[in-house]
Amino acid sequence: MPIQYHVGYAPGLIGWMVAAQTRYYAAAVGFGMAFECKVASEIAEFMPRHSATGNLLLWASDGDAVVGSIVIDGGTTPAARLRWFVVDPTRHGQGIGRELLRQALAFADQHHQYLWLTTIVGLDAAKHLYEATGFTLAAEHSDATWGKVMHEQTWGRG
Repeated sequence: MPIQYHVGYAPGLIGWMVAAQTRYYAAAVGFGMAFECKVASEIAEFMPRHSATGNLLLWASDGDAVVGSIVIDGGTTPAARLRWFVVDPTRHGQGIGRELLRQALAFADQHHQYLWLTTIVGLDAAKHLYEATGFTLAAEHSDATWGKVMHEQTWGRG
């Protein structure tokens, strides 16, 4: 069955997004419970407004399994934030992330003048995708929010 792309909430999606983010960042950079709690609370805060104009909740499935997600969090403001972009690691290299990003950017281009995101230095596959789609590095700083010093980056497009 081909990958399907969906807009909006589905039962279990919130839990999948939190778990996928937490597992990915735990393996990639060692984030733990503080990160999971922050992601869970921020996704919970976003969900009641996910269908408002200027916001996009996009996810990919393979049959009944969710395999990726991405969010444009912006409402009606000129600037929006790309958030919670993750693909199941067993599905990397299959174009799912590239297609999620393509669709999210097309949406953002229609609704917002500027799109920004934050990431961690060292996530080279993500950096490559962002650069290939017109994002440029806007700022970089060190932060110890997650229990160890991380080098965070803000990227912008628009």
